[in-house]
Amino acid sequence: MRREQRRGRFQSKAERNLAHGLGEVRRIASALDLSESVRDQACQLFRSAQNENLLRGRSIEAIAAASVYGACRCNGLSRLLGEISKLARVVESRVTNAYKTLNEELGLPAKPVAPSMFVPRLASDLECPDEIRQRARTLAEQAEERGLTTGVHPAGFAAACLYKAGQEQGKWVTQRDVAESGNVTPTTIRTHHETLGELAV
Repeated sequence: MRREQRRGRFQSKAERNLAHGLGEVRRIASALDLSESVRDQACQLFRSAQNENLLRGRSIEAIAAASVYGACRCNGLSRLLGEISKLARVVESRVTNAYKTLNEELGLPAKPVAPSMFVPRLASDLECPDEIRQRARTLAEQAEERGLTTGVHPAGFAAACLYKAGQEQGKWVTQRDVAESGNVTPTTIRTHHETLGELAV
């Protein structure tokens, strides 16, 4: 009898965790204005994580945020991990660890996200004029073609492209502003800016 009661309690806890996790996934997906199909994929990722016992030792919120980020990556969407972490109200490092676990244990077909994909959104955040946005996208695409973006933080590189394009136009966009928009340090912007100097375009 006692064992049956314990089992019943465990099932209800699992169901409670699932309901809470799916609620978090939907809330974050809605805040990011993601499509229904991406949201549903994120929900399925969370279910898979629970079925594989990946919630143990991790917060439901971190796994929910990682599920949303994973669904974005699988669909090639340019979303920042930090942006999703803020919405989830979880420290970014915990979401990073949760995402790594999902990726390793569930074998996510995550697509690499190119820096050029981040340029429009960062340009919008920084309220850059169209000519700077277009020039930054060209710089990013040329760097990608030359293989200069392998292993870089894509949003950080996109931010550096906007910084360089702004300098070329005589528009003052500070390293700090573009660094914040790309969720990287000004040092990262300087490093990528030097790389962009190799393009000679």
